[in-house]
Amino acid sequence: MKRAIFCASVFFIFLGVSSVLAISYSSIEDNCNDLTTAQYNIYSNELEGQSVDLEGEVIDVEKRFLSSSYNVTIDTDGDSFAEVAFSTDESTAMGLKKGKLYNISGEIENLEREFGECSLSLEQVTID
Repeated sequence: MKRAIFCASVFFIFLGVSSVLAISYSSIEDNCNDLTTAQYNIYSNELEGQSVDLEGEVIDVEKRFLSSSYNVTIDTDGDSFAEVAFSTDESTAMGLKKGKLYNISGEIENLEREFGECSLSLEQVTID
């Protein structure tokens, strides 16, 4: 009985730790490419709200229409296709350099798959 309780405790601790760790964009991209549409729909819903870490190059920063925020697009694999997008304030937006590589962390707001490419919308983003 003690062994069963110990195993259950370890399992729940593992679940708690794994939910805190951030997902890498490359693992998301691999899953997007390998899943059927039905599997992808479930997977994308499960990712919403989870943390992700990635490295990417700024493609562009532009002011959002009728807003004080800016939209940032990021290329993660060097193909000039924006795989990641997020909004930020003017101060952060003006400090970003086109073509520069940044480490980015954030929460997944939305995951989409179009023409064989995955793209993420992030919120609560930090940039290093």
